[in-house]
Amino acid sequence: MKVISASRRIGLKRGWAFSFVATSALVLLASLPPFVGESTRAFIMELFSSVCHQIPSRSPHVAGEALAVCHRCYGTYLGFPAAALIFGAVRGQWPFTPKTAPIFITLAVMPAFLDWGGGIIGVWTNTPVSRVITGLIMGTAAGYFLTAAIADSFIGKENRKRAHDESRI
Repeated sequence: MKVISASRRIGLKRGWAFSFVATSALVLLASLPPFVGESTRAFIMELFSSVCHQIPSRSPHVAGEALAVCHRCYGTYLGFPAAALIFGAVRGQWPFTPKTAPIFITLAVMPAFLDWGGGIIGVWTNTPVSRVITGLIMGTAAGYFLTAAIADSFIGKENRKRAHDESRI
């Protein structure tokens, strides 16, 4: 097993923690519209309108109020903190190569594409559950890469801090 330096371990932990907290906050923000006042709800809905169509019939509702995103986007956002948990559980191991990473992402997007495409050509009708699940698959895959990138930036920051501290001696 490969030995990880203390600064790398600290950077991984900090990057993982930041990623988990930030992506969990994103899920919370997308979930808030049914629970806040009208002006705050309008602000949150507007914030997410640039990344989601927000069609009411394709969005989760709580007490008759739509969340800020559609079913598939909500599943995608739920996948981000799930991926951070997976990344933390495997201690930041990177199972992908430059050759396998695009294949992995393509495979993760395919269920959503098939779910959407099957509905468009009339093979089947996708459902809220199929949209959330396919979004969750995409979000977990993308979230793993996102968490790895964030952790990597924290490793770099930790190494820069250590180098700066050592130069002051």
